[in-house]
Amino acid sequence: MPSHFMNPPAPGRLSGSAADRSIRDLMGLLALPALWAGRDGQTILQITIEAAERIVPMRFAMANVKLLPDAPSHCVLRLDGQYIDAVERAEWEAAARGWEQTRLPDGRVHELSTPRQPMRVVRLSMGYGRFGGNIWFGSDHVGFPSEPQLAFLRAAASLATTGLQTARADYEREQASRAKDEFLAMLGHELRNPLAPIITVLDLVKLRGKDQELPREYQIIERQAKHLSRLLDDLLDVTRIIRGKVELKPEPLDLTNLLHRAVEAAGTLFEERGHVLTMRIPERAAWVFGDPTRLMQVFANLLSNAAKYTDRGGQIDIEMETNDQHVSITVRDNGSGISPTLFPNLFKIFEQGAATIDRGKGGLGIGLALVKSFVELHEGSVTAQSEGIGCGSAFTVSLPRLSQPNENPTQMDVAPTPAGSSVRVLVVDDNIDALESLRDYLVHRGHDVVATSEPLQALKIAERFRPHVAVMDIGLPGMDGYALATAMRASFPVEQLRLVALTGYGQTRDFERSKAAGFDTHLVKPVSLEALDAALAAHRQVMA
Repeated sequence: MPSHFMNPPAPGRLSGSAADRSIRDLMGLLALPALWAGRDGQTILQITIEAAERIVPMRFAMANVKLLPDAPSHCVLRLDGQYIDAVERAEWEAAARGWEQTRLPDGRVHELSTPRQPMRVVRLSMGYGRFGGNIWFGSDHVGFPSEPQLAFLRAAASLATTGLQTARADYEREQASRAKDEFLAMLGHELRNPLAPIITVLDLVKLRGKDQELPREYQIIERQAKHLSRLLDDLLDVTRIIRGKVELKPEPLDLTNLLHRAVEAAGTLFEERGHVLTMRIPERAAWVFGDPTRLMQVFANLLSNAAKYTDRGGQIDIEMETNDQHVSITVRDNGSGISPTLFPNLFKIFEQGAATIDRGKGGLGIGLALVKSFVELHEGSVTAQSEGIGCGSAFTVSLPRLSQPNENPTQMDVAPTPAGSSVRVLVVDDNIDALESLRDYLVHRGHDVVATSEPLQALKIAERFRPHVAVMDIGLPGMDGYALATAMRASFPVEQLRLVALTGYGQTRDFERSKAAGFDTHLVKPVSLEALDAALAAHRQVMA
């Protein structure tokens, strides 16, 4: 019988099993980018080298490439399956510099001397110019590398180069985002500093003339100053949302009471535009578990939008409905309505619809984005309805209902300072207008006040004056507020002195730093006088 023999593969072709293995290896290499998300350039290099090792037998792999802008070239060396420390790596780096001077062609096999022994080495480029570099693969095996192996090494080098470009782009985006955040934080601080004394003086004028009708000019200044303060808060809040850094401070909260307060806050705007407001809110409490500050922003934004986008003399309705699981609040107006083309982007940042050249409606286009983000952080939802342009609109916020609060909610109203409860207050601020306006308000409230713009002088005054409360700015000359608080706390225990930070810095990290420095309370300019009174009242509670 004739013998049957399998034909050997033709030169340059792989056997069936080898071809299957090569396909699996190639698929494994192509899957590497899935591991790169969020990883730095050094980790990407290591992942790539270890993957290449598993496919192609080799003695060493060494990469020398610039990972980041303004950083020296980074070298990673893996020898016989182990990463090599800096001492031995220095010999290999010196050898690689020698190899580079000979201008070896890319992707060719070369017989080169190494710190261990002569080896067959392949150089593959990882880019040219500013972020150029090389990766070297070597082995003492006579057949290294075969054509398929060289193809795998080329693919690995190409994938690593792409991964490093991605890591650099991520790094640069992160740096740009950090720079933007730092700029906005500084912008907030610089804008809040001049805004704070303006609002404090306005409130003080109102207190002094509470039995008199204030002139129209005063009302205009008050409205616009507080509008600017709200815009500033919205702008800084939206940066926190983008970076996922919004933190809630939830508590059992009567939503009925909060809605009444939101309407009261928007009352001036309603009166200015002559709107008719109708409220259908149950008299009984409607409890939710929420952050009172953030929920107040939600309804203030919705009411403000309803007032701005409704022509003078319009109708605005607020309705609350409850069931066993949810509390729903609808703010409805008969204003300009919402175009169908705007609906898909309604809750996106910086969307305002068609903006007129006179910018008559005002705003930054971020109010509804804040509403949606804050409501969803409370595990709720917000929806919008409109029949189109000129047909008005309705926004409905739905929040999980809290059937029975298990603790006393924080009171949002602050009782006025009772007669005979004067405290000694030290005020420190290098903004003279802010310093004097705050001092004048505290004196008007009956407190014994000493004010200074010099932090070192504040320490001397404190030793003599023995204040109950020190209200201090953070951005002070010579000695910042953190250092001043630490020095104050070293001389005065908590039960003797309450430290209150009153500053334009309002990022989360600023609250953390002030707490670490010894501050008991962190207030952000421009502060409401009620919040300032509450900080002083807290001292009386500690003393009691």
